Amino acid sequence: MRWILDRQYRSFLYLIPQWFADDYSTPAAALTGLRQPPNAVGAHRPLDESWPQGPSLAMIREPVRRVLSHIAHIRAEPETWIASEGGKAALPLTDWLERQPLALFDNNQVRYLSGATEFDGMPMTSAMGESDLEIALEAARSRVLVAPMESFDEALLDWVYRFGWDTPYYRRVNVRSGGGAAASEQDLQALASWNRLDKILCEEVGVLFRQRLQEMERDSGQSMAEKLATFRRKNDSLVACASILRHTMGRGMKHPVRAARMVARRARQHLCRSAG
Repeated sequence: MRWILDRQYRSFLYLIPQWFADDYSTPAAALTGLRQPPNAVGAHRPLDESWPQGPSLAMIREPVRRVLSHIAHIRAEPETWIASEGGKAALPLTDWLERQPLALFDNNQVRYLSGATEFDGMPMTSAMGESDLEIALEAARSRVLVAPMESFDEALLDWVYRFGWDTPYYRRVNVRSGGGAAASEQDLQALASWNRLDKILCEEVGVLFRQRLQEMERDSGQSMAEKLATFRRKNDSLVACASILRHTMGRGMKHPVRAARMVARRARQHLCRSAG
């Protein structure tokens, strides 16, 4: 998604999450002092009042699968996310949930859309409640175009329609080798209980999203099935491949260190798969 936005806007600034632990505590602080503000800003952090004014978009995911995916990410890079927690990531999941939970375990998507102060790898001191859910739902109904990640292509078409984007070519890349976090039935039930509000949020966003797609179909006179078929055909074409390659090379020239790390990471993943 970050690369799609980078292609859609002349200048797109993505704020690395770790920056917010130091001087760049908010998007507003990160933008202070820039000679020219970017056309768009993105970050993996709550949508609080420190964001620049303007149209906003966000994507949510089925909560249990999202938490399991995030746990796998944390376990792959524990020092990045929970350096102060020692070996906590290695504990059985249910023990981890109960002993000293992180904010990501407890309705983390409601946290993001409600603008909460705790998120992701932060130790949780306050649980989300019905009032937080209402704030998140109000954001989804009024000022943030939220879409389900399970309908990724449909979401892109919705944003193309509403923002006037060019065709958002992309390729799926799994940035972490290996499978997701293993979970027992007990773990899954615990996660579902912890993320009850996130489940409601996802259901309500699904309703709003389907209404937006119906509106797009009415205005364009073309069915979603036709739009998806056309988009996916274009996305699989040589033109799309060439466009993505040009952008990747250009981005690598602007950010050589980041590009070198990505290449090294992909090489390590390839070697691990070959060895396996």
